[in-house]
Amino acid sequence: MPTELPTAKRAFEISYPEFWRLYLDAHRSPVTRGVHYAATMLGAAGTVASVMLGEALLAPAGILVAVSMAVGSHRFVEHNRPLIRVNPLYGALCDLRMMWLGMTGRLPQEYARLGLGRAAPRTGGIAPVKV
Repeated sequence: MPTELPTAKRAFEISYPEFWRLYLDAHRSPVTRGVHYAATMLGAAGTVASVMLGEALLAPAGILVAVSMAVGSHRFVEHNRPLIRVNPLYGALCDLRMMWLGMTGRLPQEYARLGLGRAAPRTGGIAPVKV
């Protein structure tokens, strides 16, 4: 059973810098981050397609699938709880920030700056695939 988040009682009282550190700590596995990146792109694509095609349901459908992907990666890859219930706005902002830092190659420096060590899988995570 996953442990309770240190923020569970504080909810929206947590500051963005505190949340950002917790967010990165909860996303150590490259697989989890990759699923989050794909989910972000899927949610954005659904929203753009909704506007371009005039299909109002594409945006919420894309976002729902994207959130499900991201939350599932915590259960099945990281084996921790997602932070979306702590503060959904901060979670969305942190997701975009993490994706930007990953795309620009600055994510490892951010882990180091926050004293989180390397952005690597935790022990007991997903097993590597043998080809």
